[in-house]
Amino acid sequence: MKVAVLEPRQLLCCGLTTLLGRLDAVLEIECHCTMDELLGALEMRSDRWAPDVVVIGCPPREDLIGLVRTRFPASRVLGLVGSADPGDVAVATQEHADGYLMMHDVTEMTLGDTLRAMMHGGLPMSRPIADYLLDSASATDIPIPAIHGTFNARERDVITLLLEGLSNQQIARRLDISLHSAKRHVSAVLQRVNSPSRAHFVATMLRDATRPRDARPASRTP
Repeated sequence: MKVAVLEPRQLLCCGLTTLLGRLDAVLEIECHCTMDELLGALEMRSDRWAPDVVVIGCPPREDLIGLVRTRFPASRVLGLVGSADPGDVAVATQEHADGYLMMHDVTEMTLGDTLRAMMHGGLPMSRPIADYLLDSASATDIPIPAIHGTFNARERDVITLLLEGLSNQQIARRLDISLHSAKRHVSAVLQRVNSPSRAHFVATMLRDATRPRDARPASRTP
C-alpha cells in the first residue's frame, strides 16, 4: 500500500509517518505539509507514483480534497478529525472522505485497521462520526425513496447498508447476495447520483434528507 500524508502541522506529519512506517501493509510513504509540496516531490521522481490512500487532517483547506480527487482519482481519502466537538464533526462529514479517524484515536493499530478497511471498500469511521451520521439520519422522517425515487427496492436496501458504513462484502452477507452483485449495486447507486465515493454519497443523502421541506425540490433527476 502506498500512502501520502497531507498535514500542515509538522509534528503531526512526522508522527503519522512514524506510525505508518511500522505497518507491514504500507510499502511507501510520502508525507508533506501541502499539496504543492507533495506534487513537487512527485515531479522529482522518475516513476509515476500515485498513492492508494491520502491521509488529510480535517478540516482541510476548502478545495484540498477536490484537488486530491482530481490529481489522484483512484486514491482513497482518510480524514483525520481534530476533536469530537459537534462543529468539528459536522465539518468533517461534509468533506466527503472515504474514511474518518479521530486524531486522539490514532494509534498504530487503529490506523492499520482503518487503512485495511478502506482498501477493502469499507467506510470506516470513529464513534463520534458514526453517531453524528446516525443522529442526522434519524432526525428526518424523509424516506430514501422520496429523496431518490429512481432507486429500485434492492438499491434502497444497499443504500441503507451504505449509511451504516458497511463494505461490499458485508453488504453481500447482509443481503445474501454474491460479492459481485453487491459491487454492482453499489456502483450503480454511486453512478446514478454522480458520487465519487461512498462517503460523498452518504453525506449527500443526509444533506438532502435534512434540508427544509420548502427548500427541497419537488423532484430530482440523477
